[in-house]
Amino acid sequence: MTMNSIEVEELLKVLEAIRAEKYPDIPPELIKNIIQAQFENQDDRAQGRRNTKKLIDDFLKEAVKES
Repeated sequence: MTMNSIEVEELLKVLEAIRAEKYPDIPPELIKNIIQAQFENQDDRAQGRRNTKKLIDDFLKEAVKES
């Protein structure tokens, strides 16, 4: 089942509320970028996973540098 842009926007709103309440140290851009990577690659799940993994890896590398 493919998602449309309205469903993605609704998902982003819900995830942002959860992130802000429970995980404020995670930047909202990371969540948005992950959702966007998944949405853009919903027909190629392997590519979506690779893009998501790269986003998370880059975030973690930056977090380690800053600490």
